[in-house]
Amino acid sequence: MKPQMHAATALPQGANATGTLNIDYLLSLILCLPGLDSDERRCLQFFEHNTIPMLVGEPAVCHAVVALSAFHEDYERSIKALKSKPDHRHHHFALEQYNRSMAMLRRRIQSNDPQVRGITLMCCITFIILELLEGDYTNAFAHLQQGLNILKTQSAKHALTTERILAKAFLQLNTPRAYWNGPDVVVTGHPPKGSVREVTYEVTPIHSIVEAKERLRVLMNNIFHLQSLCNIFFRGEQDPHLNTLTLSAKQTALHHDLTDFTLDLKSFISSHKSNTAWTLRETRSVDVILTHVATLTSMLGCSLDTTELGYDNFLPEFKRINDLCERIIATFVTEYGSYENLPTMVTDIGVLPSLFWCCVRCRDTETRERALQLLKVWPHREGFYDSYLIVNICRGLIDLEDEGRDDEGFIPREYRVHTHMIEVAEDRRSMIIRYVMAGGEGGEQERAVVLE
Repeated sequence: MKPQMHAATALPQGANATGTLNIDYLLSLILCLPGLDSDERRCLQFFEHNTIPMLVGEPAVCHAVVALSAFHEDYERSIKALKSKPDHRHHHFALEQYNRSMAMLRRRIQSNDPQVRGITLMCCITFIILELLEGDYTNAFAHLQQGLNILKTQSAKHALTTERILAKAFLQLNTPRAYWNGPDVVVTGHPPKGSVREVTYEVTPIHSIVEAKERLRVLMNNIFHLQSLCNIFFRGEQDPHLNTLTLSAKQTALHHDLTDFTLDLKSFISSHKSNTAWTLRETRSVDVILTHVATLTSMLGCSLDTTELGYDNFLPEFKRINDLCERIIATFVTEYGSYENLPTMVTDIGVLPSLFWCCVRCRDTETRERALQLLKVWPHREGFYDSYLIVNICRGLIDLEDEGRDDEGFIPREYRVHTHMIEVAEDRRSMIIRYVMAGGEGGEQERAVVLE
């Protein structure tokens, strides 16, 4: 992803006489790489048939991709800031490309070309990732919302293939956004009202990893939706459609859906093992899905529990999350050769949300501490999740609850945090934890924490 510099007298293989890379040549090399799974080939083919033509014919997309590449290189440099001085010229170039893309996109939007929607969505996705690399959640959320607004203006059955694929990417980004309350760096333990909308869940057969991911993504979205409804109800907000009976019915229906998905996933895994061996990346993809299943199981099981004590019954799931995440990280280390070479930015959801959940909701000291250590071994981003920020949030919440831990290691209900909201200072040197204990005794309290 990083732009590479080459001497003028030594063009890279696949470049023409003008120094321009031959995209078809490079893609043919990439698609022949050993170990590519079906998901990776599908994404590369989408890149070949959709993104590349836009790069050639659409300056707005071209400059957006150049800006993203430059920001990514700048982000990688900043990770090693202690070893080298920041390159302000490089950052200025990235901003210049970003601004050129925005200006050209504004002019392009004025046309009546039916391709404009897809071009705008492609730019929005690129801008979101770009802003996340910059740590600017306000702009990232603004671009995400603009993309969602565009998708609302046309039904899925009338959308072009490119738009349908991009719509899935927006759903993937929007689901975890529920835990960021508003456009600022404010992290909440319960998604607020309207942050996640229910999506139609279809029970489709699982014949591939990508089909399993798509089915689970919708299910995950709907479980987050239930959480937001429970949060509204327990806060005492007036809503005639919300009561214990309706919420319990939704919980039961989702539990049935999650159980069916788990059984179908197990059948798929068993049938695949009997035919061919998994590649390293396929194994990792399956482990990520299993991690999310374990996370959603405890999340759904305790969605109506205001005591926080119910999570103690899900200790096996929390331990499984740790085991799977450790295995996932190990596959990355195997692939990249060392911890130092691990990627610093991953656009898909991986280990961070589940380890975050384990640290916050598991009160077993050993399991909780292990999850925290796993968060520390690999500093990186997964979409909106930043491991540095998550580690500090978890440390603050754990310290809060440990103050009430008794001699036997048990944390009583009144010392367990039920809801929390974290506001990070603009300079990212400190944060405020606003929290309510299980049972609501004491009302909302707050504590200032210095970020390490």
